[in-house]
Amino acid sequence: MDQPLTSRPFPNWGVINTRANGANSNYNALQVEINHRYKSGVTFDSAYTFARDLADNQGYTPSGYVGEAGGGRAMDALNRRDSYGPVYGTRQHRWLTTMIYELPVGRGRMFGSKMNRFADAIVGGWQLSTIFLWQTGPYLTPYFSGGDPSGTGSGVIGRAQAPDILTNPNLGNPTSNMWFNAGAFTCPATPGWKPGEPCLIGTPGNGAPIGRFGNAGIGSVIGPGTVNLDAGLAKYFQITERVRIKLEGSFTNALNHLNYADPVLAIDNPSVGTITSARPADFGGNRTGQVGARVEF
Repeated sequence: MDQPLTSRPFPNWGVINTRANGANSNYNALQVEINHRYKSGVTFDSAYTFARDLADNQGYTPSGYVGEAGGGRAMDALNRRDSYGPVYGTRQHRWLTTMIYELPVGRGRMFGSKMNRFADAIVGGWQLSTIFLWQTGPYLTPYFSGGDPSGTGSGVIGRAQAPDILTNPNLGNPTSNMWFNAGAFTCPATPGWKPGEPCLIGTPGNGAPIGRFGNAGIGSVIGPGTVNLDAGLAKYFQITERVRIKLEGSFTNALNHLNYADPVLAIDNPSVGTITSARPADFGGNRTGQVGARVEF
């Protein structure tokens, strides 16, 4: 049943902001690590983490790490449990492997151990280094950019509002055109509402507030994962006993694998659920490279 504005805890006030320097968090993880100390020109370290990280300071923000404002602020200061859910930045599965490999070609090595110095200067002594990352996607929180179903005024001043959830929004085979099922969410107390339409319940002229927030929790959608291989190739040229030159080239996302950015999460956006770009270079974006030379003495 719709409730009047007088049902607010402080009906004579528009918006009351409070700040607290505390939050509840619970992190658990299983970690497995294998490492190989330098031997036969190879050293590597491989680590896998299975993690579950829950906190109540994420807020109904589109995506990102929690900042000074507590992830865009909790909707209900009297019930922070409603904002308790998976942390955006913690991935459930994460595998990271680093390796340095001195190629077995050149004087004194497995192949070409007796080659002349000129040939060795060209094909011998190369070193390959790699960083490989595979991880599942972040926990995302769909939201409404308008409406005020709770009647608290938070939606009126532009804070993200929680929708109601009807079923599991995650798809078995998501695509960039439909990463999650937007129809799994709905505007609270609004029969006939469809994804992409505004949710205005609780705002003036659009029905009285229902006295509660949407019941969709934090982190209900799993975003795109990441597969990324960074690689570098380097070689030393010995000039004198104390002077040498190092030539090197390094590449991020050497295979140029497409890693999707997060989908549109605003349920009232006509493009909801679609992915419109790739992740930036710092997070597995398009391949970048650089070549350099350094004199060491």
